[in-house]
Amino acid sequence: MMTMDQKTFKRLFFEKKNGRSILKCIQCGTCSGSCPFGNDMDHAPRELFQLIRDGEMEEVLRSNTPWYCVSCYQCMTRCPKEIAVTDLMYTLKEMAVKNGFAPSHKMPDLYKSFSQTVKRFGRVTESLVMAGYGIKHPLDAMGALPLAVKLMFRKRFEVLPQKIGQPEKMKPFLTAGVEKEALE
Repeated sequence: MMTMDQKTFKRLFFEKKNGRSILKCIQCGTCSGSCPFGNDMDHAPRELFQLIRDGEMEEVLRSNTPWYCVSCYQCMTRCPKEIAVTDLMYTLKEMAVKNGFAPSHKMPDLYKSFSQTVKRFGRVTESLVMAGYGIKHPLDAMGALPLAVKLMFRKRFEVLPQKIGQPEKMKPFLTAGVEKEALE
């Protein structure tokens, strides 16, 4: 695990695509109030933004907030300053994983499986996401099989991946510009 001082963390975060956008945050709480899982987060998004401004790297990267983000985009569509909150949550997830601060619950494993599938094929393929996740959590994957079968019969679950024309173009959206320095 790499350790960074507050100044380095702030620099790395603010160099990311949309990283500086949190400086526009007026702390209105619209993002936090719009989030369906806001009550489960240890820091509401606006609180997390203030911690980032203060350079509190460890507290930010250990927070459960990014892991509860389900990419519903309600925060982004309602933000009066048009801050890309969901994109920033993906950036924080990536930084937490790369720096050894990912929580011990199962969400980082699901996130990794999801992002690897999208990086490879340019889109989500449910069977691959669950296969990747199932390697680390086989009982969970087995428990999801009855639902997968129902969804397959309704043509709502893809078994074979369908690749988009240029899947490599999706990679920047998933990595959100994580610098090599933060990975070493």
